[in-house]
Amino acid sequence: MRALAEPQFHLLMTVLVVASLVLDQEASHWLPTWNMPKVGVVTFTLGLCWVALFAAHRIANLHRRLDVLQDLLDRTVRRTDALEDDARTRRGLPLR
Repeated sequence: MRALAEPQFHLLMTVLVVASLVLDQEASHWLPTWNMPKVGVVTFTLGLCWVALFAAHRIANLHRRLDVLQDLLDRTVRRTDALEDDARTRRGLPLR
């Protein structure tokens, strides 16, 4: 599962931002009929909502995954303790 804190994600987003800044400044020179589109408040708000929902979805998935891994770790520790106790019993050693 990819996380938003990965360097590849930030590198990609940085390249896209820099490219959009260059395009914004140089598009009028390269394309004489180019007009930079105007982004309205509703479009901007919807974009931010999408980003927030995506982040919330990732965080919820991460919490679920951590819960599953914690349960797996607990079961593994219990199984290891039981096997150690069984080995101690077979050897005639005192239990912990």
